[in-house]
Amino acid sequence: METRRSFLKKSVLIGTAAAIPTLPSCYSSIHATVPMKTKSIKKAAVLWYSQTGNTMRCGKVLAKKLKENEIEVVSGDIRDFDAASIKDIDLLVIGAPVFYYDVPEYVKKFIKSLPNLKGVPVAAYVTFGGPEGNQYNAACSILEELVSKKGVPVGLSSFQSISSFSMTYDKEKDLRTKDNTILPDRNTYKKVKKFADFIKIEVENGKNSTYKKSLTLREFSTFFGLTWWTKKFVDNHSIIRERCVGCGKCEEICPTKSINPDNYTVNTNTCVLCLGCVNNCDYQAVHMEYSDKRVVGFNDYLKKNKLQFEY
Repeated sequence: METRRSFLKKSVLIGTAAAIPTLPSCYSSIHATVPMKTKSIKKAAVLWYSQTGNTMRCGKVLAKKLKENEIEVVSGDIRDFDAASIKDIDLLVIGAPVFYYDVPEYVKKFIKSLPNLKGVPVAAYVTFGGPEGNQYNAACSILEELVSKKGVPVGLSSFQSISSFSMTYDKEKDLRTKDNTILPDRNTYKKVKKFADFIKIEVENGKNSTYKKSLTLREFSTFFGLTWWTKKFVDNHSIIRERCVGCGKCEEICPTKSINPDNYTVNTNTCVLCLGCVNNCDYQAVHMEYSDKRVVGFNDYLKKNKLQFEY
């Protein structure tokens, strides 16, 4: 009998083979279409989308470094910002985790809701949990959206972090992680600070950059709805009534409002499998099974392995 895993692999291969002839041979360049607004940064906005805190940590370090250069900085999660209120800025930096080889659709929708940036310098960064996460292309996705809002690209970077894709946690991964420094760490933050300095210099020099996505196999895979395919392995996504204390954290962090803690249900049709609910529940009340094994949440995983971040 064909397993779900073999069915998934076969379907992806067939779909890829059928679609490759229709894919573009290359992407168009991501470059400014308007002049840069200013060469002097007086006010900057550093915004991020972060589910387990890795992207937030890097964003806070970046914002602090800009402040050290006597730049007024507003910063925070994009869910706490009214897109229309972002005005009178001289620099916009947006960060996001790599999510199924791309940035989350929620981030793209937020950028689409921004007003015309009118030549504001823009930069992007992503955090990723593995060396082959298509991180360069994912960061390009942010810049691509920002340029469509008339931003001028001045920088792009990526910072590795501990994987929060909890569907992959197993005993082998536990042992491998214990023997390595948890990321992001102080060395990561040094890279973030250098990126902040780089952005500032690029703006002061009036230099805008050009980027182009690479058509890698992982980039191909983003055309085929990876969330939908992954759902083939997911079962029993629900809230355990006996463990839930009604704190509402899962509902607050869900980008698609798919969770209703009042009746202990999850709308699996609208869920995008960001794993925010499982990863952030302090009471192990959110249940999910992947390939017939219960998914361990990120925070529970850290506690189990006695792992702590460096600050």
